[in-house]
Amino acid sequence: MRLFFMTQVEQSYKDVVAGFSLDLFQRVLPSYPRTTIKRFDGYNEGDEVHIEIHIPILNRTELWISRIIQQGEIHGHDIYADEWYFIDEGVELPSFLISWWHLHRIVQSESGSTFIIDEIEYRAPWYMQPFVHVVLSSQFAARQPIYREYFRQR
Repeated sequence: MRLFFMTQVEQSYKDVVAGFSLDLFQRVLPSYPRTTIKRFDGYNEGDEVHIEIHIPILNRTELWISRIIQQGEIHGHDIYADEWYFIDEGVELPSFLISWWHLHRIVQSESGSTFIIDEIEYRAPWYMQPFVHVVLSSQFAARQPIYREYFRQR
């Protein structure tokens, strides 16, 4: 399955790139189910993020580990000026996911604002697919107002 979310924020490209931090990550994590960040290295290639997720229906905690497999910048693209991106891939996933790949893009617009783009590809067990899709879609949609507010205050 694929998800795509694009959020425009009124900050410069460089300010948005600089704002991608542990603080922002803590803010965009869903409030439900309960999650705990166990490790956060950053957004450079080889960095890892470890999250414990409490799964209420199963009354247990599961670990989600993602590794940054690629990170880079593109300057002077034909369509837009600059882009910074990183890709995280699931290394160890909770039981409701089989695979996880997430491209994070920060793209400078011609107007001086910036687009934060989340492109996600994942697989879930067939019997959980509808539920997982609804949950992930709502959790990533909930990031949009958080991004806007966070970068309005910076």
